Formats: sequence, structure tokens, C-alpha cells
Amino acid sequence: MSFGTLVASRAGLFFGWWVVFASATVLFFTGGTFFYGFGALFNPIVNEFGWSRTAVSLAFSLRTEVGGIAAPVVGFLVDRLGARRLMVFGVATVALGFFLLSRIQDLWAFYGAIIVIAIGMSAAAGPVSMVAVAHWFRRYRGRAFALMAMGSGTSGIMVIVLAWLISTFDWRTALVIIAGIQIVVCIPLALSIRDKPADLGLLPDGEDPGDAPKEGEQLSRRYDTEGLTVRQALRSAAFWRIAGALALGNAGAVAIIVHTIPFLTSSIGLSEGLAAASVTAMILLSLGGRFGFGFVADQVDKRFVMAAAYALLALGVLLFATVYESWQVLIVLPLFGFGWGGVIPTRPALQAEVFGMRAFGAIQGLVFTVATLGALVGPVFAGWMYDQTESYRLAFVILASVGFLAVPLTATLQRPRWPQVA
Repeated sequence: MSFGTLVASRAGLFFGWWVVFASATVLFFTGGTFFYGFGALFNPIVNEFGWSRTAVSLAFSLRTEVGGIAAPVVGFLVDRLGARRLMVFGVATVALGFFLLSRIQDLWAFYGAIIVIAIGMSAAAGPVSMVAVAHWFRRYRGRAFALMAMGSGTSGIMVIVLAWLISTFDWRTALVIIAGIQIVVCIPLALSIRDKPADLGLLPDGEDPGDAPKEGEQLSRRYDTEGLTVRQALRSAAFWRIAGALALGNAGAVAIIVHTIPFLTSSIGLSEGLAAASVTAMILLSLGGRFGFGFVADQVDKRFVMAAAYALLALGVLLFATVYESWQVLIVLPLFGFGWGGVIPTRPALQAEVFGMRAFGAIQGLVFTVATLGALVGPVFAGWMYDQTESYRLAFVILASVGFLAVPLTATLQRPRWPQVA
């Protein structure tokens, strides 16, 4: 009996909830220390090397684009090898990437370390754990994804931790410490995950197989084969609507996440500490969106829930352009946080409902490949606009306008017909 199954059995919990907890914890450390924590590294790296904001922003976009290119491969592998193996590999690679990042001396080494982290995060972070969670739940997918997303949401705390480590030691030592945490904490958690309920003779959602456990196991395996193949999904309009909407939303959202600290320090005059705290507050506020939208998605048409999240997200990006005083940050952060948080659990729940579980990982990987185009362009565009105009405001307006286009794309999509499973 593994550590995870032991804990779940002692607590009287369905093992699927342990999968959610373990995935959320891995997301807490991986997402918090780089995806959200990159802003804390931004100024120290610029100050030490004198690189432009565009060059440093490109590193984050490079991470996103490499992750997007790797996503279909990771999706293909997770459907065949399972989430557990890939997460262990991913965590180890992320740790290696953080160590390499701590040793950089030039721009090319900087980009190389970012690529290593990107490859690791493709296997360690959300896309792979989402596949595992999707297999363990059907009726409660929305809330399961919401609770899993709480891991990346609470990871905003790591922005302050990383900023504290940088100020107490230096940014290089801070990255070595973070690499050690990945090895000590995240690898054991990844090892505790099981890929599917059928692996333990269980049904999704913890349903009781009754007096026919073999029939229950067969039913569980049938759930895993329902839906569309990759080829069928790519031929559907629904795939391109979901992927396109995510790309449009990501453009503004990721630009805000990367540039919040530089924006608040250069345009509003906040200190590095207060700016880092604002990022943490924004991410923690997203917990309400993750939790609320995820639970609502189990009760209401997921298309409309997703469209509402995109609308709120684009509004938040737009309102960032209107912030001139520190008190206005208190109004904008909740709007952006709720919208950003709402997209995270609702998107995979909608994907599972539209395409099924037959090729969930591979389809999700292809969705991310398209979506990373927005995450690539957004931060670089915002950094370039600042270099040209010494302001982020026009960039935020343009990116918000693009983001609003995701609303009709999502609200009007139709589920393609599934083939019959023998």
C-alpha cells in the first residue's frame, strides 16, 4: 500500500481526493516559484545584467512557448504512460532547471535554463495532473478541478517567500533553495499518485460498485474510452473555439502576471515588497474564482460559466490601464483575480464534457499549444510597448480588447457528436 492510499484509507476518503491534494501541492511549489514568482526575479536579473525588459520578458514567453510545443508530446505520453511517471520526471527536471538558472552568467544561459524548466513544468504542472484528476471524477469534475487549482492559487504565497529569500540571501541562493524543495517535497507526492480509479478497482467519484466489483471496474474502464480521438477533435469547430479563446485570454492575463511588479513599481511608485504583496493578493483572490466557478460549473452550463470568467478577466486587464493611485489597485486586483481563477478549473471540465476522456491528455496538449501563442505574445508585447512608450497602459487596453473576443467563442460552441463505444 502506497503512502497516498494509506492516508486516504485511514482518513476514510475516496482516493481521488488524495490525487487532487497531491497534484495541488505540486502545483503550489512549481507554479508559485516560477510562473507567479518570475516577477520577483525580474528586477534583480535586469539590475545585475542590464538586459532590457523585452529580453527578460522573452524568457518567460519562451518558457510558455516551449511548454506549448511540448504539450502535445506530453499529452500523448500521459495518455499512454500515466500521470505518475511524467510528474516524477517533470519535478526532477524543474529542480535541475532552477539550479541551472542560479548559475547563469549570460543571456543565452538564461534562456537555456528557462527551456529546461519549461520542459519540466510541462510534465510536472497542471496539464498532467489535470489528466489524472479528470479520470478520477465525472459528476464532480468542476469542484475537483477547483480544489486542485487551489494549489496554484495559494502558490501566490511563494512570491513573498521567493522575494524574502532574494532579499535575505540573493536571487541565486534563493533558486538553489527552491530546487531543493522540489526534490524533497514534490517527488514523493508525485510518486503517491495513481492514474485511474480502475487501477485500484474503484469507480469515478467514489461510487460504490456494489456486489459486482468486476462490472464496476469494466464500467470505469469504459468511461476512460468514451469521447473523440485526437483526429476527430481537431476536425471539430469546438476544439478551435476552446483553444482560440484560451489563447486570447492568455495574452492579457500572462502579460499582467509577468509585468505586475514592474508596472506597480515604475508607474504607481510602490516598493518592491508592496508590489510583490500585490501579486500575492491577486493570486490569493483568484481562489474565490477557482472555487466558485469550479463548483458552479457542476451545476450550470459550462460554456456560459467559462464565458463569464473570460469577460471578468478581460475587464480586469482593461482596468489595470486606469490605475494611477495605490488605492485603485485594491479594486482591480479582485476583478482580475476572480476572472483568472475562474478560467482555470472550468476549462478542463468543459473540455472533458465536450471531447470525453478517450484522448483527454493529447487533446489538452494540442489546446495548450494553440493557447501558448497568446501567452507568448502578451508579455513580450507589453514589454516592447513599455520600452517604446515608457508605459504599460496602451498595451493593457489592446490586450483587454483581444481578451473580450474569447467570450462569444466560448458561449456559442457546440459539442460534437461522439462515436458509440462498443
